[in-house]
Amino acid sequence: MDKRETNRAKQLPIDKEYVKGVSLIDVDTTIADYMSNVIIPDLVENENVVKVPLIYGNAERWKGARKDGYLKDQRGRIQIPLVMFKRNTIERNSALQHFKEHLTLPAVRKYTQKNRYERFTLQSGVAGAAFENYSVAVPAYVTITYEVMIWTSFTEHMNKIVEAFQYATDRYWGIENGYRFKTSLDSFDTAQEVGQGSERVIRTTFTMVVNAYLLPEKYNDKPTIKKTMSPKRVQFGVETDLSGAGFSGASLYNEYAQVVNFIGLKSVQTAEFVNATTIKLTNVRKPTLPSELIGTFDTQNWFRVYINGDFISPGNYVNGVFNANYQYTFNNTTNEITFVFGGLSFPLEANDEIEVTGKFEQL
Repeated sequence: MDKRETNRAKQLPIDKEYVKGVSLIDVDTTIADYMSNVIIPDLVENENVVKVPLIYGNAERWKGARKDGYLKDQRGRIQIPLVMFKRNTIERNSALQHFKEHLTLPAVRKYTQKNRYERFTLQSGVAGAAFENYSVAVPAYVTITYEVMIWTSFTEHMNKIVEAFQYATDRYWGIENGYRFKTSLDSFDTAQEVGQGSERVIRTTFTMVVNAYLLPEKYNDKPTIKKTMSPKRVQFGVETDLSGAGFSGASLYNEYAQVVNFIGLKSVQTAEFVNATTIKLTNVRKPTLPSELIGTFDTQNWFRVYINGDFISPGNYVNGVFNANYQYTFNNTTNEITFVFGGLSFPLEANDEIEVTGKFEQL
């Protein structure tokens, strides 16, 4: 069995919290946590503070509550006070539909444990740390409806709970560093019932409408979140003038100036994306190989290409004289050097970081 070729330049680890996507259970949990920790107030009964429990209404619980008007615990006692909710419907949000096949949402994480502040950055004035860039696929926007039932023994307690829910309508429910979904509440329907042993039960029902979004971890066997790193590079250069009259080797330099200049020439430029197999350098000029270096200079290593920090072998692009299918060519009219790749195991993308170094002059 042949091992599949992979592009290690794209194999960047993503923290766990960015990978799992957004599922229905995430929406349910966010709404439940917000109701339990923020909205539902504590009640005072016989000078004791009572925490109102919140439960999810599965099929058995909901059927029993509809039939009897209340729920019982394992000892046969009515559970009161109590709040129970369940998810009813899921509909596509037609107001936020769009073509999401090739759209992504950008996000940047500037500070992490691996990308910490450095004194070198302040002292040298060089951007020392690379940022983490995330491209997140556009989610599916949906409208989810929930039905809620509340039981209390006293009207005063029911009023307190209903007032808290009414104040929370048309807000974004969730936590600051987590999911947040806009939630609206419908009208409240309150009824008084007599439970087991002539115990009075006050019940209120209402509907919640939640504007949420769903995003799977993978679609078509591809992750919906892609991570890249911003450029991180520190360059130091030294320039020496060998042609001055005060230099003892000036005459020697002048004799071999073309060779010395060619050897010392090294430029760096970020390439422009053309298509899935082609990139180009603009406003550049390719120098002439000195006659003294013909036969000794490796012309196939005239350039060094890096895609997302990964070195690409010259075998993937060579001069058209050697292979007409994939090559690099220089156009002296437009001052462009074009690279056509034929040996890559992956297509080029517009957001790839492609750096080219080598023997070329920037105009």
